[in-house]
Amino acid sequence: MPHWDVNTLFRTYRTRLLQFVRGRKLSWHMADDIVQDTFLRIIATPSLPDQEVAKSYLYRTANNLVIDHFRRERILRFVPDPEHELETLADDTPSPEQIVWSRQELKRLQDILRKLPKQQREVFILARIEGLTYVQIGKKLGIPSQTAFSRMVRALSQVKEAMDRAEKK
Repeated sequence: MPHWDVNTLFRTYRTRLLQFVRGRKLSWHMADDIVQDTFLRIIATPSLPDQEVAKSYLYRTANNLVIDHFRRERILRFVPDPEHELETLADDTPSPEQIVWSRQELKRLQDILRKLPKQQREVFILARIEGLTYVQIGKKLGIPSQTAFSRMVRALSQVKEAMDRAEKK
């Protein structure tokens, strides 16, 4: 069990991390998304021993996400029509085994999502399925974006725990 609390970490470092990412010449919305993704990644890394290590991990992760963002932008500039070029690279038609496995995983995820509290399920669907940012989710649901993020954190934690339990069976 970690010796740090993600909510305390979020309240303590969110603004500083946002300034750090914005200093890399990103739009406010892109920087906000990167900061949110940074905190989501720290949730998926429960083995961090204390808050100081978690703080270092936050900044390193945010910096890596910024680098990845610029790398993707740079690559896409060299591809005349990215969608057309990517379509010709490989046949992405799934095999029958992949289809069966995917359907099983989807059913498992649907069952898990049905069991989530309504507020967490709404945020999860808006973020992961509809692709909305936390700011957009907050506006749509009439809640602060930080509340949307907190609900997503809880939803992801519960989904991860349920998926882990299902794999062990």
